[in-house]
Amino acid sequence: MIYEKDCKKKEIQDIIKAFDEECKEMQKEKYRLESDLKNAEMKLILYFEELIFLKSMEDKDISLTRRLAGCRQEKGQILKEINEISRKLKDKKKEIDDIKDREEGLMEKFHELCPERSDKYEEIRKFFEKIIKRRRRIEPKEKAEGDDDDEDEDMDEEEEIEEEEDEDEDENTIAGLPPEEYKIEDIEKLREERLDLYEEKEKILSFINELETQRKRLENKERNIKTDLEETEDEIQDFQSEKMSKLNQLQVSIVLKVKQI
Repeated sequence: MIYEKDCKKKEIQDIIKAFDEECKEMQKEKYRLESDLKNAEMKLILYFEELIFLKSMEDKDISLTRRLAGCRQEKGQILKEINEISRKLKDKKKEIDDIKDREEGLMEKFHELCPERSDKYEEIRKFFEKIIKRRRRIEPKEKAEGDDDDEDEDMDEEEEIEEEEDEDEDENTIAGLPPEEYKIEDIEKLREERLDLYEEKEKILSFINELETQRKRLENKERNIKTDLEETEDEIQDFQSEKMSKLNQLQVSIVLKVKQI
């Protein structure tokens, strides 16, 4: 019975000792959990401070972001328009080259009709190469109230008279030449074709000048937008640096153990 009593005591002591050890571990776990909870609470306070600070700078951040997106979008649109103008210029220059080839072809036909050894070659060549204002057809216009239409009609009549005089004066240059010997009719047809080509080329050149002017205007606008874009990017970079600098000034709390204190 004494032996059994000693065994029971030892068993009870072991149970008590194990219970005490478990209580110590639970106490340590409690301290760890309380420390983690306190750290979480302090981090939550820090996050709230950051949120309040970021909210105060949100408007400027959104404004800079929209400004940057707008600059990039506008720059992309302008570059697209410049590329389209460049494509049109390339096509129009091909048309100019084609007209030049056709003019050379007409010149070859002219030399077939009027060789350089001809007596009147220089006179006929000047007549063939001279650029004149051809007679235009004046379309009838309905009269509106006031005297502006009458003035316009008078100006059109004067312009038509001047063009007729130029053309008549030009025709007098070869009026005395035998038409059959020098093939004047065929040369006049070639001349009309050449004038058609000249007018077509002038229209294309005028359109090319308009495209060049438009492209220069877009290129100037693109340079201004590029400058604005770079300034916006620099401003955003400075704003982000300022934001990080102010965020780094926020106070951060940490939990220390008693032995660390």
